[in-house]
Amino acid sequence: NRLRENENMDIQAAVASRTDEPLWAETCMNWLLIKDGKSLTACFDHVEIGFDDKKWHFQRLKQKTGIDYEHMVFFDNEMRNIRSVRELNVKCVYTPDGMTKEAWHEALEQFNMDLPTLE
Repeated sequence: NRLRENENMDIQAAVASRTDEPLWAETCMNWLLIKDGKSLTACFDHVEIGFDDKKWHFQRLKQKTGIDYEHMVFFDNEMRNIRSVRELNVKCVYTPDGMTKEAWHEALEQFNMDLPTLE
């Protein structure tokens, strides 16, 4: 992922997606290509796609990564998902119009961090 380009940053990126069609969603992520020819799946360190509440996705991510919830941030466009994941003490940013630079900066502020921005 682009966050790995800066060797001073130890940031992992993950997808947590709730859908009625997990296999179809995984197939789409593998078929969608970005400019350099990588699949969308290859842009992330971890992918959690399933039928269940996103809270369970984060529990699995914690098990896989060993990262504590308070060191995670979650961006989502549905308030029900924000409410659910926030119960785990994950920092959450509501993004009703999708991911934006402003949302990224809001997350940095929650961590009191001054990291390079993604342009």
